[in-house]
Amino acid sequence: WIEIPVTKRASVAIRNDQGGKIPATTFLRACSPEFSTNEDIIRVFYETAEVKLSGADEEQLIGRVVVKDIVDPTKNEKILAGGQRIAKGMLKIMEEAGLKTVEIIPKSATEDNLILNTLEEDDTHSHEEALLKIYGRLRPGNPPQIDKARALFHEKFFDPARSRLGRVARFRLNRKFGLDIPETEQTLLPRDIVN
Repeated sequence: WIEIPVTKRASVAIRNDQGGKIPATTFLRACSPEFSTNEDIIRVFYETAEVKLSGADEEQLIGRVVVKDIVDPTKNEKILAGGQRIAKGMLKIMEEAGLKTVEIIPKSATEDNLILNTLEEDDTHSHEEALLKIYGRLRPGNPPQIDKARALFHEKFFDPARSRLGRVARFRLNRKFGLDIPETEQTLLPRDIVN
């Protein structure tokens, strides 16, 4: 079974019958390479806006969340990671690095911080890292191998022979989230987890 509770820290976790609690974004990253980066996950859950840095009011940028990693092209050094908030003085640093624009989550979109809080707790940064982390939870003590991790994850959560929703559950998921997935598809899909 999979349970998706909201934690005391206002983040979303996924609890599985054997593996304990992990951030929901770790599970989502492991589901598909399309959710590999913080940027990918932010784009699924939030609207974004591109802001020009020249002439921007720093007070309006402070506290806004950047969508993707901001890298200084001259030093090849990360200034901010995707999902982090802009702090005081960062506008000057970004302008000095020669950056013209920054993509942020508008303030109205950050009122629901569940996914952003979850990203802060998530220490994985790629599809492979997430698979290995979950594998480590399900098979503690076994040496981490990406092929075995991928096979175990698929077997545990997406194999129709071992993990079936049933026709009624698929019907109810479709109705609740407005999906049009055939009732013959009785395994979880990444978009079920997103919804």
